[in-house]
Amino acid sequence: MAGKKIKNELDIDYQLIGIASSIEEYKLCHYLNNYLNCELCKLPDLVFKSAERTTETKYSVFKAGDKESVNRFFVFTNKNKIEALLPEVSNFDYIVQIIGKYEPEEMKRFIEAIRQFPHVVMTTQIPVKKIKSKERLVYEEERTSHRLFNPKRI
Repeated sequence: MAGKKIKNELDIDYQLIGIASSIEEYKLCHYLNNYLNCELCKLPDLVFKSAERTTETKYSVFKAGDKESVNRFFVFTNKNKIEALLPEVSNFDYIVQIIGKYEPEEMKRFIEAIRQFPHVVMTTQIPVKKIKSKERLVYEEERTSHRLFNPKRI
């Protein structure tokens, strides 16, 4: 009797670009802001807690665009002192996640522009299918909840 398999994959509707550079994260975001004519904003760090470790691993995250935008950009630091966010591509210092539709020619121009940034050693498009730890790129922004009633009065 053939067994059934449960397929639990994330929706992959984005593209990834890896950047190897000694540049500080805020400078990279400044260059990306100028090139893309956007405003990358610093978000709370992406934090992973492991049962084996007593410490947390944190990665900086920057974002441009909102949920209503057709195109959004996330910039993740890929390295910290302990491990890489995406171990499959640990040679890159930064990962740019592009959510939206871009033609291959547009992606080539984008990558070529990043190569021109000061202190960028290497940049290339990363095939998303190559990444086994895709779930590490899921970033849920904290939402502030508004109280609709005063709990003391009920």
